[in-house]
Amino acid sequence: MKRQLLQRIQQCMAEKKMTQADLSRATGIRPSSLSDYFSGKYSPKQDKIDRIAAVLEVSPGWLLGYPDADSLTAPEWDLICQFRQLSREDQQRLADFFKKLR
Repeated sequence: MKRQLLQRIQQCMAEKKMTQADLSRATGIRPSSLSDYFSGKYSPKQDKIDRIAAVLEVSPGWLLGYPDADSLTAPEWDLICQFRQLSREDQQRLADFFKKLR
């Protein structure tokens, strides 16, 4: 797990006086998986980061260390991630679509 991600999760957990067991129950992530994340054995995938962020009431972007993502909600961050996976052509189509909605 990236060091900053781990630090930010631990920071939020401390502020909420939350244990790993509490985080496991709240997110539905197995305790052994959380332990693996905290030990650095494995990194959480995006869906797990989203769950952790939702429980900790922060944006996934902030957990990942993006300074400008503080105000993004988990669904907004998910849309950004999906947009980035599109081809340039499809990104442009989507941007054009949103311009028409305004």
